[in-house]
Amino acid sequence: MAVTFHHIHLRCEDLDGAIRYYEEMFDGKVSEKVEVRGLPIVRMEIGGERIFLSPKLGDLEVEDTSGNPRWGVYQLAFTVEDLDAEVAKLQAKGAELEDLKPNGLMMAFFKGPDNVQIELIEA
Repeated sequence: MAVTFHHIHLRCEDLDGAIRYYEEMFDGKVSEKVEVRGLPIVRMEIGGERIFLSPKLGDLEVEDTSGNPRWGVYQLAFTVEDLDAEVAKLQAKGAELEDLKPNGLMMAFFKGPDNVQIELIEA
């Protein structure tokens, strides 16, 4: 059986805000808006990969994004050619930098929507 990655699906407290964030910060492109079993889903492409975004379904209770560690997806990581240049671009667009080059490593961490941390890794 051949397995390939298809997508990651993120539940968003503010769906429109999350869409704007990924469009503005990472040139994300909305490829499709669909509804599956009553759940609106926005399909996006970022860096050749697919992420799906949706709000909560109906009356479901969703844990808040308090900033505390939690189970499930907590980080999306993207490779970049020039870390310093990309950090500067994101900060100019208003992205919130959390950590830059920890222990001298060529990576940076930003605060993303819904308490999902965004990691940049220079490759």
